[in-house]
Amino acid sequence: MDPEGRERVTLAAEIREMDRRSIEELHIPGRVLMELAGAGSARVILDRVPRAQGRAVILCGPGGNGGDGYVVARHLHDQGWTVRCLSVVPPETLQGESRENQELWAALGGETLSVGDAPTARMRHHLGHANVIVDALYGTGQRQVTAPGTLQLMEWSNEATHGQRVALDVPTGVAADSGVAPGAVFNAHFTTTYGLAKPGLYQEAGLLHAGEVIVLPIGLPAEVVDAVGASVRRVTRSFVTALIPERTRDGHKGTFGHVGVVGGALGMEGASLLAARGALRSGVGLVTWNMPSGVQRDLEFPEVMTHDASCGLDTRSGTLVVGPGLGTSADGARLLELALESGRPLILDADALTLLAQLELKAPPGSILTPHPGEAATLLGTTVQEVQSDRLAATRHLSDAYGATVALKGAGTVITSPGEPICLVDIACPALAIPGSGDVLAGIIAGLRSQGLNASSAAQVGVWLHGRAGVTLGQASANRGVLASEIADRLPATISDVLSGR
Repeated sequence: MDPEGRERVTLAAEIREMDRRSIEELHIPGRVLMELAGAGSARVILDRVPRAQGRAVILCGPGGNGGDGYVVARHLHDQGWTVRCLSVVPPETLQGESRENQELWAALGGETLSVGDAPTARMRHHLGHANVIVDALYGTGQRQVTAPGTLQLMEWSNEATHGQRVALDVPTGVAADSGVAPGAVFNAHFTTTYGLAKPGLYQEAGLLHAGEVIVLPIGLPAEVVDAVGASVRRVTRSFVTALIPERTRDGHKGTFGHVGVVGGALGMEGASLLAARGALRSGVGLVTWNMPSGVQRDLEFPEVMTHDASCGLDTRSGTLVVGPGLGTSADGARLLELALESGRPLILDADALTLLAQLELKAPPGSILTPHPGEAATLLGTTVQEVQSDRLAATRHLSDAYGATVALKGAGTVITSPGEPICLVDIACPALAIPGSGDVLAGIIAGLRSQGLNASSAAQVGVWLHGRAGVTLGQASANRGVLASEIADRLPATISDVLSGR
């Protein structure tokens, strides 16, 4: 964990450098690190599968991940399991610690079958009857699998219904940093990842195929981890709990901040009201809706004050959330420019982001941008595919370009602030994929910002709480039919659950 209570997450290049320094500079034998990794994975497997049922097949690759697999094989064998290793390369071609562990496995009488380009019916039989199939093919040394024999093994493994599928470090087919998968993927029930988690486990295909992520220590010295550094953080419950604004008993509505919503053009009023609802449900004391010309008061939500924005923006509110239902007309552009010139903290969402790109405007320092991938692509002048191929890099580029905190929405939201590590919120919830969900999120973030959190913290806490509210509602509704207003209305109970440890 970092000092703020977030989990440190490392890029593939960083974990390799940690390994190198531990081995070359501190003279920790590489075989010791491999032993700790494989033994840790074996312990997890033994904890989850009854030993009397132990039949395992280990898919072993050509490098260090394959070496980890042979360690797992040996430890399961020592507990009385029936274990077979299927190697995608001739065992005699292995090098270093991987070769040593394969030879030790063989010396104990362990069976290793070479796969080649044509796996046999016997191999398929073993996979189909195993209680555990272990993916020890490539780990963080990821590549798109093209070898016919390896592809066939992966297909048979994914079709097996008899037991658990376990990936070592990162499931084969998933890129360790981005989570993208250009080809076949090993579909794991759980992944034991080594030293520190990898960001690809919480994004894109990684979210779908890693299953439960279990981080195992492998003896990397703290001084090495600190010296190399980890570029990414995972937002945790404890981090969020520590930052939820306090509610003093003698507080009043003026104590808890005042959010101004700028948007809701004719026909799109609901977006601004959803943002206002998110802000109020986050605990803010006051919300004023800056209404564009021609919009009428909606009495369905009487707690929201209104202001005729044709006369300029309301001067009483502090933080402004700009963009929900704003439209991209000249009137919308004028309101955005007024907000940019106001000197107040800004959350820029939806149409405000489109206008930023179209008019080539700059957001003031300290602003928060909340794009979905399409809006991020527009801001960067690229494609959605390019954004999704490396969400970490896209968010960093946006943050650097605008000098702002950026929350790139989606399954596994990525949050980046200038000069800070990239942060991940590893929540993927189909219940959130509904109209107005992003408007509610913008309002929540604005409410937290107005209650005293800085831009980076407001974005991280807001995204996490919004996600948890969606998860709870989704569990009660088969992840369908949830309304954006219900996400906002669930927020107080979500905060209560977090603070009480539920």
